[in-house]
Amino acid sequence: MDWYQYSGTVLAAAIVLGLIGYALYHLLTPSDIQASVAAESTFNAYQTVMKLAPLGCPTTPSYRLCDYYMASSAYSLFPGSKIYDYITDSVIPPLMKSGPRLVELDIYTDVSDNPVVGLKNQTLGTDYAYNTVSFEACCVALANNAFNSVSCPVSSDPFVLSLVFHTDKTNVIDACAQILKDTCHTYLLDSSYSYQRKNLAIEPVCNLQSKLIVVSGPETKGTLMDEVVNMSWGTSTLRRLTYKQASQTQDSDELINNNRNNITMVVPDIGSDLVNVNPQILLTYGCQWNLMNYGSVDSAMEVYIGEFQENSLVLKPEALRALAVKKYAQPVLPDPAVSFQPMQKTSPIYTITV
Repeated sequence: MDWYQYSGTVLAAAIVLGLIGYALYHLLTPSDIQASVAAESTFNAYQTVMKLAPLGCPTTPSYRLCDYYMASSAYSLFPGSKIYDYITDSVIPPLMKSGPRLVELDIYTDVSDNPVVGLKNQTLGTDYAYNTVSFEACCVALANNAFNSVSCPVSSDPFVLSLVFHTDKTNVIDACAQILKDTCHTYLLDSSYSYQRKNLAIEPVCNLQSKLIVVSGPETKGTLMDEVVNMSWGTSTLRRLTYKQASQTQDSDELINNNRNNITMVVPDIGSDLVNVNPQILLTYGCQWNLMNYGSVDSAMEVYIGEFQENSLVLKPEALRALAVKKYAQPVLPDPAVSFQPMQKTSPIYTITV
């Protein structure tokens, strides 16, 4: 055997061994570890550019929740931009360090009717995520990191948990409510905010410091979750739009005016991947909660991070906030001699009322 044949044999053997090693890694390594490893380098990139500081409590004037853009996360358990991938709650700690104060979770039910987090193609019924994660594990991770000053540089800022239910099973939705009460009870808003009694969009942001705001859709009506949900996109105070719906709105002035005293959350249009799209037009319309995939470090994410590099809650421009109440001068009373009331005219030959 000459040298060229020998080197070719060695190269082929090396390739085969490499493929076998790659296959064994994916077969033997738990899916959550694979997702954690994939996420590590991605989320470390944020630490090098973010200089986050908590909002604090603005007092003059008393700004409201709807007056702020909020850094928001979509596909929150995905480690990257691939649509078919493993997910894990281990993504939550580095995600919290990156600054989002809104996390969205898609809730499904497993074969035992336990609530789990995943992602499916609702039309075809296929799974985008290769696995599911216990909803309870996600809540524990959020409670341990979102409000922990060591794990999160903006832990005192209001935090929003958006729950999208893909099940109509009351027992599963009720179980989610109980899990939230068990794991996050310290941070839940008090009973005066239950059942969407208050319009949180116009609530002073100072009243929401270090608190968990739960938002969801109309599916929670008639369940135990209805008590826990503070805002619903089934009401007029919170709109839920896709990126296409918001960016291509037929009435941008109406959207801008709505966002002066209400909140619009914009979610991605899921496609062949989880790559972000440019959010600039949404910010121009005053949309406050524009959800982005932090696992995809792309040009659109660079624009987004540019807005939230120092704070996770950023005050909207004055032109996009509530208009100042116009003050009018005290009206002057009309001259009593000048009136449209009936008047009587009398002369020597007639008396007439006009």
